[in-house]
Amino acid sequence: MIELGIAMPRDAAALARLYRDAGYGAAVGAEDTVLVAKTAASLVGAVRLCREEGVLVLRGMQVRRDVQRQGIGSRLLATCLPYLARAEAFCLPYAHLEGFYATAGFMPADSAALPAFLADRLATYRARGQGVIAMRRPAG
Repeated sequence: MIELGIAMPRDAAALARLYRDAGYGAAVGAEDTVLVAKTAASLVGAVRLCREEGVLVLRGMQVRRDVQRQGIGSRLLATCLPYLARAEAFCLPYAHLEGFYATAGFMPADSAALPAFLADRLATYRARGQGVIAMRRPAG
């Protein structure tokens, strides 16, 4: 059985391990809201909701490789909805995940419409060869 909820301080090491194993290098900020998926034995998924320069950004959606394709990511994304309803939000997912994020109301966004720091981040990711797109979700 998988339980979803807000990460607790005791989850920090498992969260760091999940992100490291996934090759995700961004650090979790003290002000981030981190939602996690856990089994009785381990943390199997996580997503971060970050306030960056006054903007809500969904980041770090990761599900442990051995339990992917079981709906965990979809459940994590659904758990984000009450937080996303509070303000306009952005994410920079891989292009093949556009439909996945669309289920939570995210729509493709032109990079010119992004806050400057996100446009810079998008350009950096693309310069590294990462096939990412910009997506925006209106408040509500």
